Amino acid sequence: MNIKHFILSYLLLGVCCYSFAQKSDTDTARYSPHLLSTEEFQHFQLPPLETLFENAKKNPRIAAIQASIEAAKYDTKLAKRDWWSFFSLRAGYNYGILGTYIDHETEYLPLTTTYSGSTQSSWQIGANINVPLDNLINRRLKVKKQQQLVESAEFNQEIAFNEIKAEIIELYGDIQYQLKMLKLAIESVIMYEADYNVVKSDFINNKISTSGLTELKNSQKKAQAEYELIASRLNIYLLKLEVLTNTPLIHK
Repeated sequence: MNIKHFILSYLLLGVCCYSFAQKSDTDTARYSPHLLSTEEFQHFQLPPLETLFENAKKNPRIAAIQASIEAAKYDTKLAKRDWWSFFSLRAGYNYGILGTYIDHETEYLPLTTTYSGSTQSSWQIGANINVPLDNLINRRLKVKKQQQLVESAEFNQEIAFNEIKAEIIELYGDIQYQLKMLKLAIESVIMYEADYNVVKSDFINNKISTSGLTELKNSQKKAQAEYELIASRLNIYLLKLEVLTNTPLIHK
């Protein structure tokens, strides 16, 4: 009986060490401020795809292309207004006092200085037209080129958005599949745990051998490892979907 208790204690110690190592490795691989627990996974539901698509429009990839579209539109407006450069206006205003000093001296009179002056102001207004032939001829082509750049940026935005939607659909399907697999994994863990408790009692009462207990314990560890792997994948997929769609899924 002492030998059996020793073997049983050894197996339990091994399981504890294994579970701790699995938990440490899993926590390191999927470190995040918050990860879903088993209970949260069991009640978790994904938002509709339409909601994720709409939120994905705020993705930085889409926002960057939108900024380039706006810049191209501004350049188009500038190209259309380029004809204003053909004309130039000038204006000026002068104000001052014009004065004259006259020195006068004779044989009989000492040197005297006489000043005369007046305030003067003037306006100058003018216009100039300068039409370079190359600018005049190419103006329509420049406007059309800018319009094509706007259309090109809009097409690039549509392509990028379709790529993001494809990534969302792929992650969406992966998450749904892993949620189903997680449910099966949880059922397996519960089943093996119940079976192990029964077999452990039979082992203590000399109804089964050590090999039977060891075999069941190995199956239990494999079921636990499979559960941890699926939970890790789910958290990774959910975090990726959060970043991609700018939608809080885990961090609610």
